Amino acid sequence: MLYIRADGNTEIGMGHVMRCLSVAEAAADIAPAYPPVFITADEGCRTMIEDRGFRVIVLNTDYSDMMGEFPVIERVLREQPDKDRPVVLVDSYQAGREYYLALQKLAKVACFEDMGLAYPVDLLINYNIYAPALEGQYIAPTNRRDKEPNQAWSEETNREWDIEQNLKGRTKGQYPKKVLLGARYAPLRKAFQEAAEYTVRDKVTDVIITTGGSDPHFAAGAFANVLCSDTMIAEQGIHLHIISGPFNRFADVLKRRYQCDIVREWQDHKIAQSCNSVVPITIHENVKDMRSLFLQSDVVITATGSTIYEVSSLGVPMIVFYFAENQRQGAEALGAFTDIVNAGCFAAEQDAVANNMKEALKRCIIDKEYRKYLHRQERVLVDGQGARRIAEQLMAVSKTDSGNQQQKMPVLDTDSGRR
Repeated sequence: MLYIRADGNTEIGMGHVMRCLSVAEAAADIAPAYPPVFITADEGCRTMIEDRGFRVIVLNTDYSDMMGEFPVIERVLREQPDKDRPVVLVDSYQAGREYYLALQKLAKVACFEDMGLAYPVDLLINYNIYAPALEGQYIAPTNRRDKEPNQAWSEETNREWDIEQNLKGRTKGQYPKKVLLGARYAPLRKAFQEAAEYTVRDKVTDVIITTGGSDPHFAAGAFANVLCSDTMIAEQGIHLHIISGPFNRFADVLKRRYQCDIVREWQDHKIAQSCNSVVPITIHENVKDMRSLFLQSDVVITATGSTIYEVSSLGVPMIVFYFAENQRQGAEALGAFTDIVNAGCFAAEQDAVANNMKEALKRCIIDKEYRKYLHRQERVLVDGQGARRIAEQLMAVSKTDSGNQQQKMPVLDTDSGRR
């Protein structure tokens, strides 16, 4: 049985739950008789998960205190009628080494990881495009007594010594047994797993602003302000589409600020349209078909996270920004590997990021060839099969002998090859 431990709320948004739902659906397709079961700290995302057809066990604990919840999740796992040892996929930045070591005593453990931390799990997944560059941080050091590098060692041995120093005191048995690295493991939602036909249009008319499930710093408001006050943007006849996530506490503020008084159903969700804004604004809530909305747009302005891979799968030109440190590497990698503009950290430099975003959008407006170039670059980043690949690896973990000892080095599966 596969259990998925993930949370979603106003503080952390819905990214963890959404990517886990993609994996859960893929796993259910592989083994329909054994659909995954979600475990959450609270009721915050229960309805969303159940609407997708999965059972949810609510622990009634604090999502930020993972060790505090452990007696509860231990009881839950021991009470489940499974004869085989379960597999638990954990997706939480709050989980640390102590939590994973404790959980290993109850189940085989897998986790999503973004920062290059080698957790003691059976399967570690980092699907970001920068992940292959972190390969060395997931490799356990060799068991040598030497304390200093030696010129007589081979280049490879000295490289392993450098890795050992970077691991800073981790000991044998605390490393992932298998690691999946790179964007080929990006767990896209089903809608984004299908091939899409997208044509870069001559003129930019529709621009999407999406800030994640919660928009903790009200980036959508700042971006809308700077774009509405720009003469060139107004003269181009740009229509802004703001995606308001399920935990966006600024949704009503947006509607009042831009006098979005015309509320109606559109396609599969509710929209609120502005009456008097210089730049037309439509606020979209409870969107169920993001794929169609993206395909109707000319540029997507998005926070980094799973959305960048969904947009890339379609090839819609995009501009990115980020809120937190765990998103920084993704934004910087996109800026380094492609011509996508990384506008910066909105939480740290709101005005600068808003202006960077505006200038990047202006370039998109005036330069169709640039947008076509972004389209081509994005389409090669992902192939939409990451969720299935992860689900297959989770199934493989469930079949392995639980008595196996920790390998000296993990099995690495990356975009650049396998070890």
